[in-house]
Amino acid sequence: MPDISEDKKVVTTYPQQGLYESWEEHADDLDLSISQYLIRMVEAGRKQIDMESVATESLHELQRRTSELQAELQHQRQRNRELERQLKFTAHAEIAEYVESNPGVETAEIIQQIADTVPGRVAGHLDAMEGSVLVRRDGQYYPLQEESETEQESADASGGDS
Repeated sequence: MPDISEDKKVVTTYPQQGLYESWEEHADDLDLSISQYLIRMVEAGRKQIDMESVATESLHELQRRTSELQAELQHQRQRNRELERQLKFTAHAEIAEYVESNPGVETAEIIQQIADTVPGRVAGHLDAMEGSVLVRRDGQYYPLQEESETEQESADASGGDS
């Protein structure tokens, strides 16, 4: 794209104040002088853009992304079903095992048994989830995603790349 050169011509334009300010702001954002900005924008505008092919490419990209998101959604739904099945099986199995070991047990006793075993079951679940879903720092649990964001923020603050 042409830039300001030694061999140059002066061109004058009379934009409205608001339009000029918008150009100036955009030029600043791009770290360009207003002259460089105008040269680049005029040249970009002169390019022949086939809007039909752009629309077709955009449509194909949207369709591809939609397919990816649908596949991801299907995967997450399957994972949720599997986790729900595991949870249901675990609770059912524990109750069935307790009743089998204590024939004739009353509902209140079953509830108390389940309540008494919660800490151990939670500890087991936490151990299984640590590293894949949760992260533990200073004796506290955080979502794994938050850990990644915290690491990124720390790297950004220190000026490092991660």
